[in-house]
Amino acid sequence: MKKLSLTVLALAALMFFSCEEKKKEQDKTASTTPPKVKVVALDEIPGIVEAHGTVGDGTSMNVLEFVNDDGDTLYISKGAQSVMGGVVAGDELEVIYNVTKEDVVASVAVNLTALQHLWSQRGADGREQSLELNSGGRATTYNMLVEYESWEVKDGLLLLRSPKKVGNESPAVVDSFEIMQLTSDSLVLMHGNMMTEFSRYN
Repeated sequence: MKKLSLTVLALAALMFFSCEEKKKEQDKTASTTPPKVKVVALDEIPGIVEAHGTVGDGTSMNVLEFVNDDGDTLYISKGAQSVMGGVVAGDELEVIYNVTKEDVVASVAVNLTALQHLWSQRGADGREQSLELNSGGRATTYNMLVEYESWEVKDGLLLLRSPKKVGNESPAVVDSFEIMQLTSDSLVLMHGNMMTEFSRYN
């Protein structure tokens, strides 16, 4: 009977030490294992996004179907004044939209296809002067005091870049214009406190 009691005590002690070793091993593993990180998809993160793409066939009065350069299709809510130049399926578009948990809303969009024309005005001397915006970002000026060679739309603004002068170490000058109006026959730009209006005849 005494031998049996000693055997039971030995087994109990063995089980106790075994459990203690297992617990230490678990604690060690827990301390070296990094905490799990939840991966959130980029399109689930609220924020402001600027993208380039084209107008899709599913565009309606209140919703812009937008196909970005990666081929992704987005349905963006738009207001009456949020798209400069209107929306026509297939037109090239630069859009700034706000992603919320409930919706994707356009704050401003510029129809780049509508911009790509020859825009003219009468100068102070009565002579006609023109600004031509072509596809591929090429700009040409005629009879204007300032010369531009390229253009782009960024942050909802029309950026016009002057050519860099040969031998001049300073960077090319970039003028930024707020697009106040863009229709099929009218382009109104604001630079500082100066407003300039162009008309389209072609």
